[in-house]
Amino acid sequence: MDSRGPVKLQAIDKQTRAAMVETMASPISRRRFVESALLASAAVPLTLNAQGDSSPATTALGGATAASKEALPHGKIGHQEFSRLMMGGNLIAGCSHSRDLNYVSTLMRRYNTPAKIRETLELGEHHGITAINTYVLDDNQQIFDHWKCGGKMKWVAQARMDGGGGFSQIQKAIDDGASAIHLTADAAEGLLDQGKLDKIAEAMQFIKAQKRVAGVAGHDLRALVACEKAKVDVDFYQKTFHSHDYFSAQRPEDPGPVGANDNSWCKDPQAVVDFMATVKKPWVAFKVLAAGALQPRAAFPYAFNSGADFILVGMFDWQIEEDAKLANRVLAVVAGPNSKRSRPWCG
Repeated sequence: MDSRGPVKLQAIDKQTRAAMVETMASPISRRRFVESALLASAAVPLTLNAQGDSSPATTALGGATAASKEALPHGKIGHQEFSRLMMGGNLIAGCSHSRDLNYVSTLMRRYNTPAKIRETLELGEHHGITAINTYVLDDNQQIFDHWKCGGKMKWVAQARMDGGGGFSQIQKAIDDGASAIHLTADAAEGLLDQGKLDKIAEAMQFIKAQKRVAGVAGHDLRALVACEKAKVDVDFYQKTFHSHDYFSAQRPEDPGPVGANDNSWCKDPQAVVDFMATVKKPWVAFKVLAAGALQPRAAFPYAFNSGADFILVGMFDWQIEEDAKLANRVLAVVAGPNSKRSRPWCG
């Protein structure tokens, strides 16, 4: 015992107390330490896999009934419903946007093993999140394995034109089971710069003909404005949106929508608010945390009060529960009688 005196166990349930007593009374391996720590925290009842196991995770959540899952408010995009908080895929793929911290992407990929990704998907679903957004050419095997084991997480796929300007990436997303597909921001803005707005419209028609929800993403507003002006048949827009309330935010003189140092993704948030107020299609706001520079407790209400219908947030497994509960609280206020929301809900 240390100077703080004996550990008090009387307020802990019998199963947890027994596990802690056994842990203190015997030598402990790294794996047993992790198991005991998770049991003591009792945040979510997960059964851990062996270290380095690349097979699908086996968890207690996999057998959870729908009634045992937590709920999040939903909205409709096209003919489908999605939770208003969605999971981003960058943390799983290792796209960290970590400025000049070059090791962070590797660290993220090392942490998010196949088993951890499966665990993350199951945690998200347990806490009411119904969709994850990833690039179609990333390794999405864990999403597919999640489905094979009964998971219901919907997949919103990012896609670009292929080298010949064709729709092979979109077709792959359709074949692999995506519920919704959107052109990435760089793809849409690149087509616009080439004078190929008609190609964006054609892509939307192709997606919708396959009974999938179709969207266009943007880092700046150009592609979205052009689509609205041309009345392109889009189901939803996905637009970067965050405040500049962080020390490394883009300066006015920095070029491009992401700044000279990959440090900003929404150059003019007020312009986004003003434009989206004129749009009657669902808006999925992404990069709402400015790639981790903003706290969710500030970023979530900022996005929803400013008119976003859905927010797309990259989350590690240990952030999901807190973020889901926060989104629930924020949405209850934003949808309530004292709402400060500046735009009617679309979807």
